[in-house]
Amino acid sequence: MNSLFIALNLIKRTIGNRRGFLLFIVTPALIVSLIIGFAAKQDEKASVLYINADEGPIGRHILRELEHTGRYRLSTAATPDAMRTAVIEHKADAAFIIPAGFSEGLKEGRGMHVELLELSMSEASFTLRMSLDQTIRRVNTAMRALDSSGQADDRLSLVLEQVEKHQVRAARTDYGWYASPALGLATGILLMFLMGLVNSSVSIMVEDRKQKTMTRIFTAPVCAYEIMLGNFLGSFAVGTLQIVLVLTFTRYVMNFSYGLPFMQHLLVMECFLLAVIGIGSAVAGLIRNSENISAVNSMVSAPTCMLGGCFWPVSIMPEFMQKLANFVPQTWAIEAIRRLGSGQGLGDVAMHLSVLGLFALVLLGIGSVVMKPGETEAG
Repeated sequence: MNSLFIALNLIKRTIGNRRGFLLFIVTPALIVSLIIGFAAKQDEKASVLYINADEGPIGRHILRELEHTGRYRLSTAATPDAMRTAVIEHKADAAFIIPAGFSEGLKEGRGMHVELLELSMSEASFTLRMSLDQTIRRVNTAMRALDSSGQADDRLSLVLEQVEKHQVRAARTDYGWYASPALGLATGILLMFLMGLVNSSVSIMVEDRKQKTMTRIFTAPVCAYEIMLGNFLGSFAVGTLQIVLVLTFTRYVMNFSYGLPFMQHLLVMECFLLAVIGIGSAVAGLIRNSENISAVNSMVSAPTCMLGGCFWPVSIMPEFMQKLANFVPQTWAIEAIRRLGSGQGLGDVAMHLSVLGLFALVLLGIGSVVMKPGETEAG
């Protein structure tokens, strides 16, 4: 019962005021939702401007083939200058110009090229370049076949019409064996806010030691383990509330599909939360001076989030840093969620959950040993 009172007091001090509620509950939901919304926008059709100065059939064929892919939203540009301005101002993802005499040049065997305009290399511009090259290559193949058969070039239009019917198509089956592109970053940001609970818990515990609140509690008929259990339950309740609200809002309000069941997602996040609380307990027990809080928090939260892949994939880091990443819980949590999001089951992430549980067990044990409620802040 004593632990419950301590837990309720910690909850009240953490999110019982406007600042705490906005910081730990509202802000994570909004930022994760913005990331998801931005990723969803990236999945939309790319905006592409074009100028078709070719009067022959090949220019029209290129446009129809691009429309058939369903990846581009094609719009005609008035002038090349207007096209370049739109690309520079990010009003269009890319643009291209089919030069005059393009069809005649290909018929005569000249090397004709479509001018592609892009501000920087992007997924949209890269796939557009590939689509243009493939279409032109297929047209060249068709013209060589007509020449070798001795048929007239005026049959090229008929051949292109048959190609545009796409009578032979590849059937694509999506088994969902990949994680959503936004899953890693959205999860990393949520883990970062959970790490914020470390800062809050450490600050509250050190403040209690400074104000001798913990000493007064310890003089009452309250055991040291009850104080630790109260702080643990309070932090766990706040963290669980944060996780549930963020996942519920993004799933059922934003309609974002994480690619894994709600309960599996919640289980991984709860295991990480236990590890986070363990970190907070260990750090709070080690700090004896409130002036060191900000420095220690900066040395714990930010580096572990960067090393664990909260902001970028671990795979892009140097090999020695990838090995170091195995010593922070963020790496195991993000990897577990990615595996579940790619169609694997709980049995496939059992090791990841075990490692997170081991983090929590060891760090909570350290915190229980080094936390001495009867001591005051070091002068």
